[in-house]
Amino acid sequence: MNNRITKFLAIALFLLSISQIVKGEAVDAVTGATPVKLKIEANTDKQLVLDVSYEENSVIREAPLGLNVDHRMLGKDVQLLNKEKKENNTLVYQLQQADGSRFYLDARIFPDGIALRYRVPADGPVCIYGEETSFIFPSQTKVWYASGPFQYGWLQQYQERETDRIEGELLAPPATFHLPNGIYAAITEANLFNYHGAVLLGTAPNKVQFGYVENKGHVETGIVTGLPPAKYWHEEVRNIPWIVSPKAESQEIVTPWRILMLSKDLNGLVNNQIIAQVSDQPNKTLFPDGAKTDWIKPGRATFTWYVQGSEKLSVATQKRFVDGCAELGIESVVVDDGWELWQQTEKEANGRTKWEILKELVDYAKAKNVDIWVWRSSSPRSGNKSDIGLVDPQERTNFMKKCAEVGVKGLKIDFFHTENLFTVNLMENILKDAAKEKLMVIFHGVNKPTGDSYTYPNLLAKEAVRGLECVGGEDSWAPGPAWPYHNTVLPFTRWLVGAADYTPMSFITQCSPSVTFGCQLSSIYMFTSPMLIFAADVDEMLSCPGRSFIESVPVIWDETVVLPESEIGRLAALARRKGDVWYLTVLNGEDARTFDAKLDFLPKGKYQMEIATDAPGNRKQLVVKKSKVRSGQRLKEELMSGGGFVARISRY
Repeated sequence: MNNRITKFLAIALFLLSISQIVKGEAVDAVTGATPVKLKIEANTDKQLVLDVSYEENSVIREAPLGLNVDHRMLGKDVQLLNKEKKENNTLVYQLQQADGSRFYLDARIFPDGIALRYRVPADGPVCIYGEETSFIFPSQTKVWYASGPFQYGWLQQYQERETDRIEGELLAPPATFHLPNGIYAAITEANLFNYHGAVLLGTAPNKVQFGYVENKGHVETGIVTGLPPAKYWHEEVRNIPWIVSPKAESQEIVTPWRILMLSKDLNGLVNNQIIAQVSDQPNKTLFPDGAKTDWIKPGRATFTWYVQGSEKLSVATQKRFVDGCAELGIESVVVDDGWELWQQTEKEANGRTKWEILKELVDYAKAKNVDIWVWRSSSPRSGNKSDIGLVDPQERTNFMKKCAEVGVKGLKIDFFHTENLFTVNLMENILKDAAKEKLMVIFHGVNKPTGDSYTYPNLLAKEAVRGLECVGGEDSWAPGPAWPYHNTVLPFTRWLVGAADYTPMSFITQCSPSVTFGCQLSSIYMFTSPMLIFAADVDEMLSCPGRSFIESVPVIWDETVVLPESEIGRLAALARRKGDVWYLTVLNGEDARTFDAKLDFLPKGKYQMEIATDAPGNRKQLVVKKSKVRSGQRLKEELMSGGGFVARISRY
């Protein structure tokens, strides 16, 4: 009997140990089975460092981590006190400095990258002097980056070089890297609130480091935010110290997440969702159903900024655009800079205020099922006497309340031109106050997206890109690379972090001769946004041979597939799905080529394909062709330099 009991207990203990092993493996499976491996430790010099590998390939080796707070180098002469796994698969490292002070490093590991942030206990304001967070890549890694921060004017001179030669460079996030072993990586930041936005600085060959910069105009003139004098538009001051206070509820200084995206191909990079996963959730009071809150309605729009002549901002021109939008099924018209002077500029003002004239336009548009958005500068521009801005809380509240009263549905807020702490907080306050009045927002003249549209889903887009507005300024106020190159870099850099307000598609005024009409039409499918604002005059769109592609373009997609033929700076080819209809959008770089690809993104079956492409030998003429295709069939199209096409593929 005793032997039986002993045997029973032995079996029970064995089964219990097995269950514990299985349990332990299950707990570790999220990090253990992921292709991403992360190691954070203090090296022999007691410097906190980072190692990252992906699919058994080394990506980052011994990269320093840390933060300079009040001239204390957190992360240097440090020891690890504790490492604990928290919710959302977050590893919390508790670290102690030689002076006894402590701070925390949060790390999250995903199947396609990592996210890091610092939390520093503080009972009052502190000064941030810099950041040590770095990423060290293997030699001969290729990198693509904009050479100026998005927020400083329109300096978007994209560079393409090896990381061996980036010392002294400023890399505006997101920067995209291609390692010699074939792995793609991208670096940016996310969940930027109550903190100064960051850039990347090339501090040594193959090494990029997070840092803080400010526009020189803000430093020298004392202007805190907004557009500084023109001579400063593209001037920055690096490593500027700044002061931040902890939020009362946490008594901590919390940095944004530092994001490293990883993928074996461009498709995985474009479909990376780390930013969405680390961003704060929307406030339920402001957004009861998050992004699906009923008054948030993504859509397409036009605006009259590119119309020729002095009447582009007149009420009559706005009504002409409303009429065109109604015929095309476009949801909105954005009334740009100048409407607040209608009381003085409109011939038929007859003593009416700007709000009374705006109400007339809103009512006219509403009768045709078209919404009206209006423009406003975030703060007075240097030398502009009519700007009011939205910095003052009472002015901001009154302006938004009045917009809502007359029936305006959205706001285009412009001219931030810095991502310092004050401006980051200003943007958040604008979004909160707009949400209270059920107003949607796009930001123009602004910094990169950082997941803010996930936290505030009334933010539909941020400009943060050298778009069609810059055509004509290439050699002066809007320097940048040739448009065919630029356009085939953007899907794999800027668009990795969120929608941009590129204002795509123009066939006359803003159509650079370096790109074709096929490229222009296809661009509305490539440079997509929940608020997709077309640059073209409505008359251009109404008479366009590819008009049906304008009328049917979605703004929210169910799936995106990057075709393997894509190559950064040479060719961008994406297949996007809405429901059971697929669209293939292709933009070519500077070298003419034959596009030859398999339609293997299509589920098995037979399809009707309608394609709008460039007429042979004519850069300014579109032709539309129809054919029947099957899944896996090869598609061949001749592409001119700067050419492109878009195809709509549906089952039959």
